[in-house]
Amino acid sequence: MDWKKNFAQYEVIADENNPERIISFGETPNDYDKFAAKVVLSTDLRAFIHLSGPDTEEFLQGQVTCDLSKLGHGESMNGAHLSPKGRIIFLFTATKDLDNGLLLETHHSVMEVAISSLKKYSVFFKTEISDASHIYESIILSGNNSKALLKHFDSYHSRAIGPSTFSIKLTKDYELSELISDNPDLELAGQGYSDLLRIENGCADVTSTTTDQFIVQMINLDAQNYISFKKGCYTGQEIVARAHYRGSVKRRMYIIELETTCVPKPGDSLVDSAGKVIGTVAGASFSNTTSIKVLAVLSVRAANCARLKFGDIDLVNARHFALPYEIKK
Repeated sequence: MDWKKNFAQYEVIADENNPERIISFGETPNDYDKFAAKVVLSTDLRAFIHLSGPDTEEFLQGQVTCDLSKLGHGESMNGAHLSPKGRIIFLFTATKDLDNGLLLETHHSVMEVAISSLKKYSVFFKTEISDASHIYESIILSGNNSKALLKHFDSYHSRAIGPSTFSIKLTKDYELSELISDNPDLELAGQGYSDLLRIENGCADVTSTTTDQFIVQMINLDAQNYISFKKGCYTGQEIVARAHYRGSVKRRMYIIELETTCVPKPGDSLVDSAGKVIGTVAGASFSNTTSIKVLAVLSVRAANCARLKFGDIDLVNARHFALPYEIKK
């Protein structure tokens, strides 16, 4: 979608390094607090991988953590593709098309790595794997009464990522004009707000800088229906099962707010006041003009650390927030 052309009345600011990534429609992090009481449409740059052919489901079933045999038309399912050592290569949301092909939505930065990894295992299967990002894109609807606006979209295209937060898959030529004209109070926001919504809902992304770093329990996928413990074997399953049934998970993901205006990058180390590395950034975004919300993979023993530093930033105060789902101990 050409956001600048279709929304010329807004101050549409795109990322200089990636024009498809819309940073803002004139809003700033100072506006985020008031957005919770409004309905907001925010841009959400994603990548889409299409798999087709008679062996597609059989192939992917042996590669991912979710049970694709239970995925019906008009439904979506979250999953992960792992390395043989159980590290996450990429996360995805799968949907099935009318020809029983599968479409995987993932973080835009990891698309090439994801396709390369899948093709490494697909040589003995009749399945075609291709980048479909030129066909589809994603938006997020959030805030009070956002659910009522889903009537503008087929249920096949929307899924909940929080109590009042919905991810919607569109084709690039989809017209949003009717939605905008029917809802004059609808606010528009850029990628920063979508990133914040994912963080507040405890939903990590695996990016090009964090691929092959985390096991599934580190970013709480076992609490978010990404894993089937009843399906057959898949790459990396032994490590997932061992941590689930026998081991104790020493690192978990938490939501914290840091008093700084410097946004850490996914993969950055988090260091405590004693100079010890206690965790890794899984995601980060402005929460307002003076602080940053972070999905932090921390040592369970250090999860309540009151001050942290990263990169060249000195120690800053850390405020902890409850996760919106339960972690089973």
